[in-house]
Amino acid sequence: MTSATVCSNAYIVEGALGALPTVALIHPSGAELVVALRGATALAWRAPWGIGSVGREVLDLLDGYEAESELLAQEATRSGLMFPFANRIAAGAYTFDGARHHVPPAPGEIGTLHGFVRLQDWEVVPDADVDGPANGAVSVTLATCVRSTDVAGYPFDLETRIRFELTEQTLDVTWSYRNAGRVAAPVTAGWHPYFRIPGHATIDALELHVPARATIVTDASLIPLDGETAREVRGVVGPLGLAGTTLDTAFTDLVPDADGRVRTRVLDPATGAGVEVWQERGNMHVYTGDGLGGRARTSIALEPVESLTNAFNRPDCAQQVRLEPGEGREFRFGARVVAPRQG
Repeated sequence: MTSATVCSNAYIVEGALGALPTVALIHPSGAELVVALRGATALAWRAPWGIGSVGREVLDLLDGYEAESELLAQEATRSGLMFPFANRIAAGAYTFDGARHHVPPAPGEIGTLHGFVRLQDWEVVPDADVDGPANGAVSVTLATCVRSTDVAGYPFDLETRIRFELTEQTLDVTWSYRNAGRVAAPVTAGWHPYFRIPGHATIDALELHVPARATIVTDASLIPLDGETAREVRGVVGPLGLAGTTLDTAFTDLVPDADGRVRTRVLDPATGAGVEVWQERGNMHVYTGDGLGGRARTSIALEPVESLTNAFNRPDCAQQVRLEPGEGREFRFGARVVAPRQG
């Protein structure tokens, strides 16, 4: 089992979730990020909450795994890094460059979904930026490799690393990956975090805002329909009251703000407080957590993803997922505390 290594960043501390090693970023403001090395899985994101700079309570905004057993079982894929494919592959089968492949479900799962680096141990590596982030953030970078012999049905070699940057009110993520093999590979990435809003035991009193011009229509197995039939044009979503609303839905044709970032928000309409998830490209998948037993609808999954579900089988995604030998990509996203309205 991989153990954490000490980084130069003075705010990194080491710990464990049961027998699984973790690292934590602690910002001078009191904000904190805890990440398990198994899957580079964010377990907790805590940030100051409320109005003003004095007396704000540091509260957990991430609904992560609470025990080692949950992480090992991958219950609800909480904060899972979905790679080298995001969400589902229909029947676990796909064809790439004329060869047919089949990726079996992960142990204990009934379908092929969410990739498999969430099951691997990652290592802490030195940040490439020796001086650290310029915005006063504390950071940690983790890395792992995918080898052609690791998982049946995925005979490709990849290198990937992810950098978490923490400030008082933000958690920013830079995810880079590269084809380390000699042949082209199909690759796409996504993140599967669940967010909770302090003061709300469920999401039912909250509102959702998604800047998207279309949603994705799926079959009963949550596989998008073929071609343009999968795309349902609509107006930008929001504010959408979540009471009585059930979503396991991908939003596409995202509308960026002037700075190029797309921002999805879940807010308390009474106060304006909430959480915002940003991304530079891709789609946003929203899951309201129905069917999660005792934790159903206690939080909401806001999932930035690079491409559609079942992208390996879609001609309209063929160039988007194709990664040539030596080629690399970067996927940037993050989350921010939305402060309550004043006055």
